[in-house]
Amino acid sequence: MPQHFVGTWSDASPYDVLQPHTVVIRRVPPGQSAVTLIADVQGSGHCEYTAKLSSVSEGGKRIDVGTAVVDKARSGAMCRDTDPSFFTVAGSGILHDVGPAHGSGCRCNRA
Repeated sequence: MPQHFVGTWSDASPYDVLQPHTVVIRRVPPGQSAVTLIADVQGSGHCEYTAKLSSVSEGGKRIDVGTAVVDKARSGAMCRDTDPSFFTVAGSGILHDVGPAHGSGCRCNRA
């Protein structure tokens, strides 16, 4: 896990309703739970997810994570697992992209 990604991040836009508002990334080897995504979604309530690191590419400027699995002990009943996604370096922040079915992604800044 490249050091740039490690830490706690917040969504830069309060209007990204389809995106998590907090992202926590830990330094782990591929295959381990590296990312926690936290979202408060109108109609779904509080949702927390964990995702495993799949790969690091682009010279350490991109990390790919697998399906974000709902932490049922910390989440409302309406929360559902999300698709695999990736994070890329964006200046001093990061971009999180889950794909077009979940919006166009979001920019996150250090919390």
